Order: sequence, then structure tokens, then C-alpha cells
Amino acid sequence: MSVEQVPTSLRELLADIFEISAERVTPELSMGTLDSWDSFRHLQAILAIEGEYGVQFDPQRIPELTSVALLQAELVKMGAVL
Repeated sequence: MSVEQVPTSLRELLADIFEISAERVTPELSMGTLDSWDSFRHLQAILAIEGEYGVQFDPQRIPELTSVALLQAELVKMGAVL
């Protein structure tokens, strides 16, 4: 999948948190493929996404949202405007 499939706002937010270029933020990017995506930055990403999109993730789902594709799908499911 390509970078165009990730909304610009989400791509830039995650690029900033993980300290990578926005072009690297694709749906396939995940905790297992990016060294800087550790548990601390995962929590930072969750909190930043919640603030940016005005949503609140189910705390039990947060540990499962370990890829850009899963985060984006969860936002869509919650009705967030991407």
C-alpha cells in the first residue's frame, strides 16, 4: 500500500511522534517494523490521535492497535473524520 492511503493529518502526526519522514508512514508500518515504535511512543501516538480526532479508544483495544492500518481502521469504525 502507499502513503496516499494514509490521511495527511494522521501521517504527519505519526511521523512526528516516531521521528521519521511522513513518506515512511504507510498502512504497513507497525510496531514490529519500526524500532522507534516502542510502548512509550505507542501511548504517545494513542493520546495524540485521541486529541487530534476527538475520540477515545477502548483501553482494552489499545494494545492491539499496533499498525497504521489498524489505527486507521479503528478511527473509521469510531466515525472519526479523517
